[in-house]
Amino acid sequence: MSKAVLSQLLHKVVDLTDVTRLQVLQDATEGRPRLALDALADPILSVNRSTPAWGALQMYLLHLAGQYAQANRVLDNMIGLNLSEQLTIENCPTEDDIMARWEPGAEGVSVLCTTFNHARFIDMALASFFSQVSTHPFEVIVRDDASTDGTGALLSAWEQRYPRLLKVIRLSENTYQQGQSPMLATMPHATQPLMAMCEGDDFWIDSNKLHQQAELLQHNPTWSAITHNHFELDEANGRLSPGRPTKTRGVLPKQDLVNVNLVLWGHTLMVRRNLLDMPQYRLQDGVLGDQVMTSMLGAAGPVFYLGDLFGSVARRNLFSTYTPLNANDKQRRRINTRRFLAPILAQRGETQASQRLLRWCRVAEEQALALAA
Repeated sequence: MSKAVLSQLLHKVVDLTDVTRLQVLQDATEGRPRLALDALADPILSVNRSTPAWGALQMYLLHLAGQYAQANRVLDNMIGLNLSEQLTIENCPTEDDIMARWEPGAEGVSVLCTTFNHARFIDMALASFFSQVSTHPFEVIVRDDASTDGTGALLSAWEQRYPRLLKVIRLSENTYQQGQSPMLATMPHATQPLMAMCEGDDFWIDSNKLHQQAELLQHNPTWSAITHNHFELDEANGRLSPGRPTKTRGVLPKQDLVNVNLVLWGHTLMVRRNLLDMPQYRLQDGVLGDQVMTSMLGAAGPVFYLGDLFGSVARRNLFSTYTPLNANDKQRRRINTRRFLAPILAQRGETQASQRLLRWCRVAEEQALALAA
């Protein structure tokens, strides 16, 4: 978490004195989060400790202190659900029980998970995968981008429980900092015809999600993907809200996908591997991977939407690389993404879509210049 982001969080706790804010900010950003927690625990502080801002501040300081279970309990209390207690390794079925459900002829699924310093989150993500009830075989592939916070030790415990189903790719150097897209780098390791995705700080909440998506894709081989509805968990205020308002089922409009008027989120997707032809890109290109995938899937074939299936939770947390960006930075990445996509779509015969994206970029850049003038 950056100093600026933590400062904004501190100012949301309106009853804190300037002296306490400064002390907490200094201790937390200089690597002393436990001292920051001690300062906030002072009984003489006259602070309303029942507000979302107070809960969020406590949670993030506990996160910085490496007290991940306590941080998750604070978040559970904020949203009124014991999610972190339910999604644990102890509550998952055994490997034999999972594999006993599989049926011959059912198309298999590779579940791809990318992680970096997700020690507070990764147990919930993996528990949500191994809690899936399906007749379709599945493997889980986790790519750990050189985590330093204890994520690796947690992954080892999951490997011991699921030695045949879990494959962990451990990297000695962080490749994200070198400009490599984690999900792009994970896809070549998939061995099954279908791929589902979820970053290590998101998680699934419907135990039939994988089965429903795999069944539909198996019976509709021309479909490029199936997506579903989801919840968004905003950790800054403890709010859990629906991701999309539309709860109907049906094929999504191709042009909305190709032109990225609608974005498909990785944690909601299951895709047919041989129909997804992802272009290679570097993070220095400033493109948004979810938007690139959306456009490519739209061009590859029909994408079916399960609006009544709330199958996953997207976590909006201030430790992510995207959520804390300001509006201008986010808009610049949208422009970069569309400029990146335009020539690729033209090469794939989507000429009109390519032209629309370029027009969108010109308008967006003109608006940005006007606001800056």
